[in-house]
Amino acid sequence: MKSNYWVMLLCLLASGFIGCSDDDGDNWKKTFEDEQARIKDFVYSKDSDPKIFKYHYTYLKEYIEDYAYLFNYQKEGKKATYGDFVWINYTQKSLTGSIIDSSDPSVAVGAGVSPYYTLGGPILMQMNTDAEKYIDPLSDILMNIPEGTTGSSIVSSIMSLSSALVYRDYTVESIVEEDNLLDYEKSMIGRYFADNNLDVFKEVPLHEGKTDTVALIAKTKENASGVFVQATDSVTVWAEGRILDELNPSLRQFLKMDSDDVVTWYLPDMIKGISLTLPELKVGEEATILFSSGMGYGYRGSRNYDGTYVVPAYSTLLFKVKIVDTKENPKKDK
Repeated sequence: MKSNYWVMLLCLLASGFIGCSDDDGDNWKKTFEDEQARIKDFVYSKDSDPKIFKYHYTYLKEYIEDYAYLFNYQKEGKKATYGDFVWINYTQKSLTGSIIDSSDPSVAVGAGVSPYYTLGGPILMQMNTDAEKYIDPLSDILMNIPEGTTGSSIVSSIMSLSSALVYRDYTVESIVEEDNLLDYEKSMIGRYFADNNLDVFKEVPLHEGKTDTVALIAKTKENASGVFVQATDSVTVWAEGRILDELNPSLRQFLKMDSDDVVTWYLPDMIKGISLTLPELKVGEEATILFSSGMGYGYRGSRNYDGTYVVPAYSTLLFKVKIVDTKENPKKDK
């Protein structure tokens, strides 16, 4: 590998991976070597024929050799390759087998368990796009687990940005068939409309005159006499928001309101999937709105103050909204 950018995608799934080792004194290298031996013993106690990935990078001005291990995995089957998107689930454990985190909400509960993805999985991830440029142990691991199967992995506490050794069981649930994420999200949205007998009222593009990234609106209640929402308004709505994926029969809900609750959104401050679609509606109308991650929270997702994900990266979003009122913002031209 040509880059020292070794923290690349690995930290995207790092529930316990909070910071680099603070053992930066003279003994860190001995600690690292002892840990390497401990990892090796642990892996070979589980699997006599693990897959081993070797990495070289600079840490605290020292050039070191490090390893990632994949074990207890099925070797044959359809696998992702560079640049592919895959749906994954995981469970993170201590070396004693105690569960620390999981993308399964039914597992990630109880004392001492702090789920990184508060709404669970699956999680859509992109594999490394340039093996010559990025050191990316997570992609290397996932690209060697066949679709529909599970494998276990462990890396050093330096590469995992962890203060303790942990390992993960990863399941590659599905490999996205489309070459382009946007095409895949469009197909998911289209299937949702078809499966739920929704009629497209309006396609709203992210960029005027282009149809590559669009939001689709289905009106579920019309109000011909209502006042149109304006792009600079503060809009009072009832709303709920969900994450669209094709692996969960019950879509994960990240925004929930009681039937009599409302919230006021200042449209210029909202994500594009909301700020561009609500001006197509009138006060008193209700709609279902779906849009791709490019009009939502993109590759960063949305997190709580404590760093946990509410909306994972690359999430396709579904909103149901009722327009209760709209008010012109007096500062819109300032």
